[in-house]
Amino acid sequence: MIEPSTLTRVDVDNGAVPAGGKLPSRAQREARPPHIEFLGLPFCLLTQTDVIRFILDHVNGPYGYVVTPNAYHVATVHNDPAGLMPVYRGARLSLCDSRILRALAKIDGRSLPLVTGSDLVAALLAAWGAGAAANAPRRLLVVGPSRAAETALRGAYPDLAVEVMPAPHGLAGDAELRDSVARACVERPWDILLLCVGCPAQELIAQRIAALGRTTGIALCVGAAIDFVIGTSTRAPLWVQKLSLEWAYRLVREPRRLWRRYLVESPKILRVFLATRGARHH
Repeated sequence: MIEPSTLTRVDVDNGAVPAGGKLPSRAQREARPPHIEFLGLPFCLLTQTDVIRFILDHVNGPYGYVVTPNAYHVATVHNDPAGLMPVYRGARLSLCDSRILRALAKIDGRSLPLVTGSDLVAALLAAWGAGAAANAPRRLLVVGPSRAAETALRGAYPDLAVEVMPAPHGLAGDAELRDSVARACVERPWDILLLCVGCPAQELIAQRIAALGRTTGIALCVGAAIDFVIGTSTRAPLWVQKLSLEWAYRLVREPRRLWRRYLVESPKILRVFLATRGARHH
């Protein structure tokens, strides 16, 4: 286990930055809570409650973004470390969104809090909306779902000023499309931005928003989380989640869309784990 006294320095001091990786700036390190290195990426050590408190405390501060890597994300990053590692390492928070990652970390002697995007978004919006009517409007922009989601979100969170911006298809492979989405985000008023367009498009857009000069607000890269929040998709039963089989539940429900992610790409996490574990023990 990593000693608590080293946790705030691990991003810089462990020397385990993979090829193509990029250390965060001093200002970013000072603004981010403790993270530890695992599988070549930083992972935050805050619980969900503390993550929500951190986001709400910083929502009016300088722009930053939050990533929620799971097994598929980690495999995707290692497929293109030069292009994607700096994106993940530049995030204000990098949260473990996978019981499988958490189990692998435990094998490696590390303890990662589980903060899933779906649970985080629901709890964050509930906490943020509480008492909002008595203050200035709290502005939420959601990128990805159809306009119907806007009605559902406004009904569920009446104290939030909600806007939904549908996103075009093909963002992952089209830098110009991602740039147009990022520019639209920069131009709109919001305090919290939910990017729900899938990995790696949402993370690349979040980074691009910073490059375009956005100065305030927090963006969360949370994939399909909004579908669970508004009820268009359902989570696996809790007992299935605890067995680390939520991926199988989702695969059965959407086999044509998810078969490659869960049966081809995500299993590559084992190769990444063995490679990085071997490097750490030599």
